[in-house]
Amino acid sequence: MTHLDTASRRELDLSRIRNFKPAAAGAAALLSLSVVGGCNTTASPTSGAVRTSAQTAPTDLQLLCASTAADQLKIPGGNVLPVSSMPAGDSAYQVNLTFDGGQAVCTIDSDGVISSITQV
Repeated sequence: MTHLDTASRRELDLSRIRNFKPAAAGAAALLSLSVVGGCNTTASPTSGAVRTSAQTAPTDLQLLCASTAADQLKIPGGNVLPVSSMPAGDSAYQVNLTFDGGQAVCTIDSDGVISSITQV
């Protein structure tokens, strides 16, 4: 058995660490590839599950409906959230809203003019 001084032992330890890092990185890369390779990316969404901007109201209009409904319906805390929207004519949208204790429907045109807010 060979006796090494402290400096030689440190150099040997550093050499092992340097040699270990690339091996560990390679193992991690292979593991990552095996995880990604196991993912199924060929599944298609069910019919009606894909949202397109042409079918939903722009975000700013949905939020305008929510804040106006909170004011008009006097919702405590003003916590009204848009949950869905759909076209309601040529240049208008129906925005469905929810809040603690109920729901409402807002009709708004593409210029941001609200024609109705109805609690349902």
